[in-house]
Amino acid sequence: MAKQNAIQAVIFDLDGTLVDSAEDLRAALNQLLSELGLRSIEAAEVHGMIGDGVLKLVERGLSAVGANSTQAEVVLPRFLEIYQADPAKLTRPYAGVVETLSAFKRARIRMAVVTNKPFTAAMQILQALSLADYFLAVVGGDSLPYRKPRPEPMLEAIRQLRVGLGQSIVVGDNIHDVEAAHAAGMRCIAVSYGYHHLPPSEFNADHLVDRFEQIVPLVLESLRNSEHSSGVQISGATHSSQAVK
Repeated sequence: MAKQNAIQAVIFDLDGTLVDSAEDLRAALNQLLSELGLRSIEAAEVHGMIGDGVLKLVERGLSAVGANSTQAEVVLPRFLEIYQADPAKLTRPYAGVVETLSAFKRARIRMAVVTNKPFTAAMQILQALSLADYFLAVVGGDSLPYRKPRPEPMLEAIRQLRVGLGQSIVVGDNIHDVEAAHAAGMRCIAVSYGYHHLPPSEFNADHLVDRFEQIVPLVLESLRNSEHSSGVQISGATHSSQAVK
């Protein structure tokens, strides 16, 4: 049996962590804005709008172009219609994602996605990018009454994965991932890339990595003496000097 503190499950954020979805989100937002007779959002603008759910994205988009952001709730259904028609046209996994998920699968690590994106769009992306089979649970922004940074989505993922809080860790790119993890009593690894509104060094994450594959040694080190860790390697993984305890 694995040690009590060995990580048995990893919960991932989606946008900005597993996948770069900014251009699909921007394209859908710009189509909506065009229909409203408003200017387009530039690539440099959209990153700071992502991460708090689609309603906030639309609110921020409207505000950025000088429109009344209170219209967001009214036009949200049209945005979803546009976006969900093809949410993975331009979206791609970040470097190292497929190799890392494969390594965890070989190590029998249970995996889930917790995202503030609507469940349907999240599943469309995971399926289109051949990532869905890695995950035993997916909790979307509309799966529960609450979204991150509330802890409920994390707790729901843990319930579905059937593991303990102390045997789980969250990986995300935004401060709300860290806040949700800590509120649920879980550890969190933050990635320095992705979409965030604050410098990642200010997230108060338990670990901060620059490349996705750097989470592998952090997680698998905790399994080094367990039955699940034997022989699991990932090519090119960078070992951190601080393993998860």
